[in-house]
Amino acid sequence: MPVNMFDSIRKKIAAFIVKRELKSLRQPTVSFKDVFRNAYSFFVLMPDNEIDFHHALEVLKELDKSGKIFTILSRDFRVSLLPPKYHRNSIGFGIEDMTKLNLPKKNLCEKLSLLEFNFVIDLNREENLFCCYAANLVKAGFRIGVMKENADKYYNMQISGPEDNPEMFYKNFLNCLQMF
Repeated sequence: MPVNMFDSIRKKIAAFIVKRELKSLRQPTVSFKDVFRNAYSFFVLMPDNEIDFHHALEVLKELDKSGKIFTILSRDFRVSLLPPKYHRNSIGFGIEDMTKLNLPKKNLCEKLSLLEFNFVIDLNREENLFCCYAANLVKAGFRIGVMKENADKYYNMQISGPEDNPEMFYKNFLNCLQMF
């Protein structure tokens, strides 16, 4: 069986598992008006893509400037790339925290399910089932993600933008959040 065919099957199985598991975690519909402005705690999932990661740092800086409290989920080797003052509010995950289907292992799921925030922001522009699942494991009233296939299953609100320009995308993302 070719490698890319195996990856496709593995991804479909992972998507099925995430969909099944998240049915029990469904949140009621929430109005966005004033929710963002009044929110104080955020769970931010940093992009897996390295170029996106660097541009997404602007979102963290804006949250910090606004006096918001946030916890960051990122690959363990990228935590050191965050500004030093964000290190203590970071959760790094590595290969040992992932199943063969690239989903969070049980111990990480248990850790995340104990966390509670007003908002979850998934900054991955590409589909990342690990982060989609992690975004829904934490208790939160509102989840924002990037518009992509199946995103309506994971997020209350989706933001779209130029797919080919990460810098412009994250600037637009911030502008969208600042409207509220």
